[in-house]
Amino acid sequence: MEEEKQIELRSHEVQEILTDVPNWMIRYGISLIFVIIMAGLLLTWFIRYPDTVVGEAELTTMVPPTALVARSSGYIQNLRFAEGEMVKSGQVLAELLNPTNEGIIDSLKRVLQTFNLEDAKQTATALSGIAHLGQAQEQVNALYNQLIEYDELVNDPAFDHTIKTLNEQISYNRRLAALSEEELKVMRIEIAAAGEKFKADSSLYASGVIAKMTFFTNQSEFLNKQQSLIGIRKAAVQFGITASDLAEQRSQLLKTRRDSERLLTSQIHASLRSLNSFVDEWELTFSLMAPMDGKISYFTNLVNNEYVKAEQPLFAIIPDDERYVGIVHIDQQGYGKIMLGQRVMIKINNYPFQEFGQLRGSVESISKVAGERGYVIKVSLTKGMISTYNRELAYQPNMTGIAEIITDDLRLIERIFNSIRKIFDR
Repeated sequence: MEEEKQIELRSHEVQEILTDVPNWMIRYGISLIFVIIMAGLLLTWFIRYPDTVVGEAELTTMVPPTALVARSSGYIQNLRFAEGEMVKSGQVLAELLNPTNEGIIDSLKRVLQTFNLEDAKQTATALSGIAHLGQAQEQVNALYNQLIEYDELVNDPAFDHTIKTLNEQISYNRRLAALSEEELKVMRIEIAAAGEKFKADSSLYASGVIAKMTFFTNQSEFLNKQQSLIGIRKAAVQFGITASDLAEQRSQLLKTRRDSERLLTSQIHASLRSLNSFVDEWELTFSLMAPMDGKISYFTNLVNNEYVKAEQPLFAIIPDDERYVGIVHIDQQGYGKIMLGQRVMIKINNYPFQEFGQLRGSVESISKVAGERGYVIKVSLTKGMISTYNRELAYQPNMTGIAEIITDDLRLIERIFNSIRKIFDR
């Protein structure tokens, strides 16, 4: 048996196996596998696999763009600015077809803005050239009549003459009253002297020194002076009464004029408010004005005489502000991991990120209360509209995209170990 085994060990097939050298795969296969495993582990250390919270993003500026919509249905006219042009606050961008000409509205607006009650007649003259205002024409006509009446009231020469005459009469009567007072003083002195003389004559008459006729003459003279004193006193009182009556008449005339002026002023201001409201309503309904300085952007390719519907968005005014922000809406899941300053990558729907790259930002603020679309995260774009591919993306209102908030910048190997640890934690 031993001889047979030795013969078998030395057979040709066995000798071939024993004498042939194994190829390199068999000799170094284990080492190669070890090297590949170690290289894979090393790559997992360098490859980053961040933990992110994903949400819907909307780009805007620090001062949000303002959309202008049609307030009523109609045909659009007088498109004055092209896409991307700069506009100033208050400039008219376009109009809707309406029965009132814009030039008439501008004329009325200038009259209202430069209104001065002291120039009532001049304002009335300017209003006389404004027509074809529809329902507002009655208000314009009413204001015109009120201004004419007011001008005639405050510039009435007959009234001024009457007041001047009354003032003169009051002055004359007061002067006459003063002269009467002076005359009374003189008369009192004369009466005092006449009284002394009459007293002396009475003593002489009683002694029989003077005749009876002489005594009666002196007595009559004394009584006449007293009567004159009474007349002068009556005249002084009458002059005072006349001056007071004239002053009262003047006061009544002035009061009547003030009341009429106050009433007309109130009516004029009411008409002005009504016309200002008409102009504001006309501009709001038919005139599209820029609410602020910025760049105009069209929502659609508008052309003159195109029909638009009420509440249809027409333009957006983008403020000249290079500070862009992203408003990100996220669900409750992952909300607790978000912190201020965390990096954010935003993929814009308008620009495929494989070709244009992504926008970079950081978390600036976090809402405390969830709304209808979840929590709101405000993201400041650290490099504006410059993407990760160093390409500047053109901003347009209502740009949307997907935001990835990097809550933890993990390595791939850390993610693998975290997954393994999660299994064992169960």
